[in-house]
Amino acid sequence: MTTPFWQLLFGLGIFLYGMSRLEEGLRDISRTRLKRWLIQSTSTPISSASFGVAITTLLQSSSMVSLLVLAFASAGIMPLYNGIGVILGANVGTTATGWLVTLLGFKLDLEVLAIPLFGIGCLSQVLLKAGTRWRAAGKLILGLGLLLYGLSLMKSSVANLPQSWDISLLSEQPAILYLLVGILITAIIQSSSATMMLSLTALHAGLIDLPGAASLVIGADIGTTSTTVLGSLTGSAIKKRLALAHVLFNFIVDIAAFIFLLPFLPELLSWLGVSDPLYSLVAFHSCFNLLGLLCFLPFLKPFSRWINHRFDGTETLTHSIQSMPTEVPEAALSAMVKQVNRLWLQALLNNLQHFSLKLTDLGKLSTNQLLVDLSLKNNNAAWQQHYELIKDHEDDLMQFALRLQQEPLNENQAQQLAKLLEVTRSLVYACKTLKDIHQNLQHLQNSDDSAATTLFFLQQQFHRDLYRQFVSLMLEKHAAGYVLEDLANLQTTNDQHYQTMNTRVYSAADYHEKAGNKVLIDGDAQLSTQLNVNREIHHANKSLIQSLHQWLNIMQLSDLSLEPAGYKEIT
Repeated sequence: MTTPFWQLLFGLGIFLYGMSRLEEGLRDISRTRLKRWLIQSTSTPISSASFGVAITTLLQSSSMVSLLVLAFASAGIMPLYNGIGVILGANVGTTATGWLVTLLGFKLDLEVLAIPLFGIGCLSQVLLKAGTRWRAAGKLILGLGLLLYGLSLMKSSVANLPQSWDISLLSEQPAILYLLVGILITAIIQSSSATMMLSLTALHAGLIDLPGAASLVIGADIGTTSTTVLGSLTGSAIKKRLALAHVLFNFIVDIAAFIFLLPFLPELLSWLGVSDPLYSLVAFHSCFNLLGLLCFLPFLKPFSRWINHRFDGTETLTHSIQSMPTEVPEAALSAMVKQVNRLWLQALLNNLQHFSLKLTDLGKLSTNQLLVDLSLKNNNAAWQQHYELIKDHEDDLMQFALRLQQEPLNENQAQQLAKLLEVTRSLVYACKTLKDIHQNLQHLQNSDDSAATTLFFLQQQFHRDLYRQFVSLMLEKHAAGYVLEDLANLQTTNDQHYQTMNTRVYSAADYHEKAGNKVLIDGDAQLSTQLNVNREIHHANKSLIQSLHQWLNIMQLSDLSLEPAGYKEIT
């Protein structure tokens, strides 16, 4: 026969697994809508905190809301300030779990509710097509059934504990011990909701008194921050900042509740008009979290500014994409869009060097902050080092894409990811093509023959104008029709330039042959080399133009309103 302890443990395991199924089902059903709401409804302290309260109350999953906030903040779509507001609001929203379980779980026969939910949920997973909204709803129902059944096991096991243990010892322990136990339990099982259920169950069975249960719940609020802390240890700076904000808020609010509210718990409950112990516990939990949020809201902006200066935010491109979570594909794709966009500009800066061009040759957009930062970062590096860096970034983007492909992507997202990889490959191909003819270009530039230097000068002038147009298309907003027309013109211009340069090479060869001068044209091999240089340059430019076509397709596939690459970074 199963002992009460093991039954409690089994019930806890089923409860936690049910919560994970519930969260996964909710994420599959409402991910796209949540994303839009999250970005559009968090512009002020009150709206961001209110959104956190409302959406967590609705979804009963602060973990899911925190995951979305972390993902979009890491992707640079949501400012840190807004993200902090949502996370603080989610702290209040998650207290609704206690109300829901108290209203249903301790007033009804849980197994009567759980078994039909089991049946419906299991049938949906077997009969319905994977990836559909109905199957996701079935997963949600299955999670709810597991959650209720786990709670039922915990209730019955705790009711039988007095037969095995001397429960009277618990009533003699100080409140600080319950606080520490609440922190420890939540840190181990990574669920404050589960600790709340354990507290309610123990209180319902008379194993602990109300102050003890209240202390456990306060400890659970502190312990739940361990999830955020562990998740941020190897993450980006913004991830660490969000974790620090969560820890500080919970710690300050919970310690204040323990010191200033817990001693006056009877008076507070009398003022609220609550007498039932279970309702008293969840009311206390909601009250001190709500009071904490209301006290923090006026200071959210200065608090966010202070948090923003914690941790070093100077991350490399590689680190920022590798530390980006992939659990929310929309945010992961948006982060990848930004990184590929940076890679595009980095490749352009690298290619400038092959034609002895500088950033200032790009005209009015040479002062763009992102271009300046990328240029300064590699100012003292040789073009070979630039190319190696670009190859490293390609490898990291490919690895990130492999991780992202393991997530459940819809058709639109899968197409967007494929296009991003095509852009990356086109960029690297263009860089490699110019790398292979770099020595030939240097020979032209440094030749003693005026015809050779003229050929290089013509290439230099053409690419100065071409790259200016590229940068304008990447950094400035244009109508889609204009971009398509401009890209078609660029392709025609590139083809014409290729023919013109070939004609120049043949004319120069003919001239030198008649003059008996072998400086530029040293036999058929040298002529072939110059024609090959023209062909490789033409192919490199064709790849860059093709990547811009692909980029436009990505913007059309994306359901986020993304800024151009040079938009001001969120820090």
